Amino acid sequence: MRLKKFIIGSIISVMILTLSPYPTANADISIPKVIKVGLFYGQTAKPSYQLSSSGGFNFAYEDNAGNLVNIFSTNSQNIKVVKDDNFYLMVGSYDNLYTVNADYAKVASQIANAFIGFDGKYHIYIGPYLTLPDLESAYEIFSKDYSNIAKVLPDKNILISNGTKNLFLFNMKADLYVSKLNSDSTPLAIESKRYRGMFEFRRQQDSDMTAINVVPLEEYLYGVVPGEMPASWNIEALKAQAVAARTYAAKNIGRYGRYGFDLTDDDKTQVYKGYDGEYPSTSKAVDETKGVVAIYQGSLIDALYHSHSGGYTEDNNNYFSADVPYLKGVEDKYVFGYSSANDSWTVTYTKDQIKNMLLSKGQYIGDIVDVKVTEKSWTGRAITVTIYGTKGTFALKKGDIRSFFGLKIKSTMIDIKGDGSSEFEVYVTSSYSDSQKVSLKEINIQNSTGITKVSKDTFYVIGANGVKELKKTDKPSEVYTINGSGYGHGVGLSQYGARGLADHGYNYIYILKYYYKGIEVYDTINNKTL
Repeated sequence: MRLKKFIIGSIISVMILTLSPYPTANADISIPKVIKVGLFYGQTAKPSYQLSSSGGFNFAYEDNAGNLVNIFSTNSQNIKVVKDDNFYLMVGSYDNLYTVNADYAKVASQIANAFIGFDGKYHIYIGPYLTLPDLESAYEIFSKDYSNIAKVLPDKNILISNGTKNLFLFNMKADLYVSKLNSDSTPLAIESKRYRGMFEFRRQQDSDMTAINVVPLEEYLYGVVPGEMPASWNIEALKAQAVAARTYAAKNIGRYGRYGFDLTDDDKTQVYKGYDGEYPSTSKAVDETKGVVAIYQGSLIDALYHSHSGGYTEDNNNYFSADVPYLKGVEDKYVFGYSSANDSWTVTYTKDQIKNMLLSKGQYIGDIVDVKVTEKSWTGRAITVTIYGTKGTFALKKGDIRSFFGLKIKSTMIDIKGDGSSEFEVYVTSSYSDSQKVSLKEINIQNSTGITKVSKDTFYVIGANGVKELKKTDKPSEVYTINGSGYGHGVGLSQYGARGLADHGYNYIYILKYYYKGIEVYDTINNKTL
């Protein structure tokens, strides 16, 4: 369920984080105001996180109506949020903090390890206890003094501490939201990196705790645009990037729903650097295009983009699979001259390296005898690379070409050459020396009309001793050189190309329409096409 409104304190009220779209003339155009970004999840999830805030913290959960309800706050500037797998005793049941605090003062005066927690009601918790026998022993002791006491098992706890003292136990099968207590303070930090918005913590099965940044879309873009494009570039290129990034985010809401968020903070979706990665120029580009997206026939486009096209962008179906009408290749006129490392590059592989890469993917075709680009698209990009072996062949198709060779292959705008050769072997006799073996790269015949190159693999000559056969022999390549240009999948907007267009006087609307064919650039706030 998406966040609708907040009743967890002044800072949350000011943010008005809601996922309802901006009002638009076209109901198909849904622009979220809030986005959830996965910061730590899956293999990168951690059992605990260090948070800091100059103004303290609010803690909340989302109720069944979609409201964030404030349940606790602290003035501590540094806290730890921990996936807690300990046992506790739970005393009393209270409707609000005011009533629980009164009894907590009495309990805490007698029990040093007592603190407050919440599971839908407030309780006083005693612990932690590391094992169930320890819990049982404590229960026998404290049940003599407290009749309303219960045991708490470690299946869903999230513990808040300030490093020296446990402050609060969140004991619900729900996500914990952490925001700033003071709206005037600097953004929250997690693991020493600052972010706008708030954090959401989720306990997930077979994983450590997932940490999510819940942030207004436009503020999210403040951290994305400089993550995807250098802030020093022409403002019109930055604006084009802002619109592409906004459209991409809106189109991909819920993409990582199994983890509880929308997008990652890396190049699996869009690079997001948070508050510490922001620049005035990129924030200006976001502000000056606020609410602007790219649409095709009334719907948001899948606004793919890449770094450097190598001279031509690519049709979507020549790298991915689907034939998308607005993701068609174009000549990228001004892409060159900004990055020599991307303008052209060379990578080499030995035949044994290629054999081992095949083996790592469960493919055995014997010893490698040749590697060739056997199919190209109209843009000059490789669609098929065929690897020939003594025991068979293996074809790499489209995007699998880059995934097979790894990060060294920056794009599919490539040619492949081996270091082997084809030769004719003959013996030459002269009056100056004995008979010598000579390797000829090719055969040329001279007659009265000129010189003609012979392209056959087998050639016959007639001498005093009859007809002799000259057969071309192949020397297998030991090393294959891949010469390439560009960086990225090549589909959609070319970032270096956008820079070139901007430097040649074109504005962001022209740039977007140049790379995304047949689209409209749409202002969702003012309900108009730009």
